[in-house]
Amino acid sequence: PPKHLSSCCEISSCEISSCEMAGKQSLVYGGNGALGRSVVGLLKKAGFKVFSVDFSASEAADQSIILSGKGWKEDTAAVKEQLKEAGAELDLAVSVAGGWSGGSIKSSAIFDSVDRMYNFNVQSAVAASHVASHFLKESSLLVLVGAHAAFGGTPGMIGYGLSKASTHQLIRSISGEDGGLPKGSKVLGICPITLDTEMNRKGMPDADFGTWTPLDFVGELIIKWSNDQASLESGSMYSLVTKDGKTELVAKEPKDQI
Repeated sequence: PPKHLSSCCEISSCEISSCEMAGKQSLVYGGNGALGRSVVGLLKKAGFKVFSVDFSASEAADQSIILSGKGWKEDTAAVKEQLKEAGAELDLAVSVAGGWSGGSIKSSAIFDSVDRMYNFNVQSAVAASHVASHFLKESSLLVLVGAHAAFGGTPGMIGYGLSKASTHQLIRSISGEDGGLPKGSKVLGICPITLDTEMNRKGMPDADFGTWTPLDFVGELIIKWSNDQASLESGSMYSLVTKDGKTELVAKEPKDQI
């Protein structure tokens, strides 16, 4: 594994009975994107009630909260109000919202790229975390999506790297007892290299898809963590390293984050 990461472990596709998750509630920010649809579908299959937050409705979720796009402060307040009206008591909150943008520091488009990545990646992670701090039950779980690349320099995608490094910082900042999450709750980070999405395949048709992480792996991992979060260290981040269609977790625990 890369020298800046530690503790390599492999997991297999998890099979979790829906009976174990019956009655549990989850929130998925970005629930109608490519990864979000996969996560929502797997959560429903596992027996979760799912609240989806996105700019369009999720067909699979129990309730869709539609963002207006007028401002993230206003949108977040609206999400909280709708969750309050629904009597939400969350066992799991996930933010899989976000986007990607390339561009070096020399690019004339760097300013727009940084703004866009801040809006897509940082604001969504902060909003989801804020909502989680109000609606997660004690001893519950928040999962945010960072990026493996953001553990190092990202000269060809400055805006993206900055935004994901900020997400990593957010995970560190809210992971402790004084981080603002409910008592006993934990935050974990998933840091993919490349996810196997239709858009990525269209954009990189000649790539080795065997090194891309299947979307279902992410959802299955989140469900596994939710079922066994007591054994996990809050603030840990995990790179998803896929080779020949087989995915390993490479853990970067809080003690390594110096």
